[in-house]
Amino acid sequence: MKIFIDANLLIYLNTRMPDQEARLVEDFWLDLVLNHILFTNVLVLDELIYVSRKRYGVPVRDTIEFIDNVVIPYTDILSIGLNEYIRAKEIMNKHGLKPSDSIHAATIINYGLQAIASEDTDFDKVGIKRLWITRT
Repeated sequence: MKIFIDANLLIYLNTRMPDQEARLVEDFWLDLVLNHILFTNVLVLDELIYVSRKRYGVPVRDTIEFIDNVVIPYTDILSIGLNEYIRAKEIMNKHGLKPSDSIHAATIINYGLQAIASEDTDFDKVGIKRLWITRT
């Protein structure tokens, strides 16, 4: 399946968490890498760098190293252009999503992706299939 990777998953992978939670996140990521074709956009990378630094104190250089070593080898970075902006406007107006989430949704729709790996339930409003960690 072609899956869009949202920033929250990457942020969790990039920050310190309790061992049990970290294991769940890492196992989820590994399943995605091994069994799906992964995509994201540069706006997700921007969110990853900003939130990792601002909320969790991760140095920018460490997050860039994480992107280079963990994200880019397994994830295609899709371009965002005028078509995504036009679709994002429609999504914002119709579903009330935040601008960044609307751009992600537009990217998913315009590139024909099948799901998003995200804990953000706002994507459910748009009818995008959402995958997230299942706790057993």
